[in-house]
Amino acid sequence: MTVAWERALSECEDRLDAASAALDNGRAPSEIAPFSAPTVADPIPAALAERARALVARGAALEKQLTDERERIRSELRRLPRMPRAPRETRFEAQA
Repeated sequence: MTVAWERALSECEDRLDAASAALDNGRAPSEIAPFSAPTVADPIPAALAERARALVARGAALEKQLTDERERIRSELRRLPRMPRAPRETRFEAQA
């Protein structure tokens, strides 16, 4: 079923392209559908194995980039001055 594997790898490439573009443009990747494993019963053909390995490496690199960006943002947020809590207005009404 080379066609099914071709389709599965193409979908993976599309997802990686969308995630990479979202990161580059500073957008949330919410437009990217959640991952679902391909329903391909046959083993991946040898002719597509290198393409699959390249996609795994690309996914790992993107994951590292996202992790680095998250840590950069977290670090920036920690450096921001803390805002004091706004005083709460307290009321007590009693009737006798």
